Amino acid sequence: MDELAGKSEVARLMKRIELEEMAARQGLFGVAVVARHEIISARMTRGAERILRLVEQGKDEEAQALLNTEYWREDEKASLNNTSEERGAEQ
Repeated sequence: MDELAGKSEVARLMKRIELEEMAARQGLFGVAVVARHEIISARMTRGAERILRLVEQGKDEEAQALLNTEYWREDEKASLNNTSEERGAEQ
């Protein structure tokens, strides 16, 4: 904004509005770093394989401890919704 040092207040305001609009557009439509489905699935698969190996080795407590982490815990609301939907389907 040093380029606007000698400009009028209106010119500075117009430039500021232009920059804010550009930032908003980039925030809404610009490139964002997100985890792709394949990456998430691969991580879950590796975690499941690790738990299965622990069970095969007889390390049930360690496997259960991993299953009890938030990484594997199902959202309680989703679980309750699924249970009520299953009951409705049975009736």
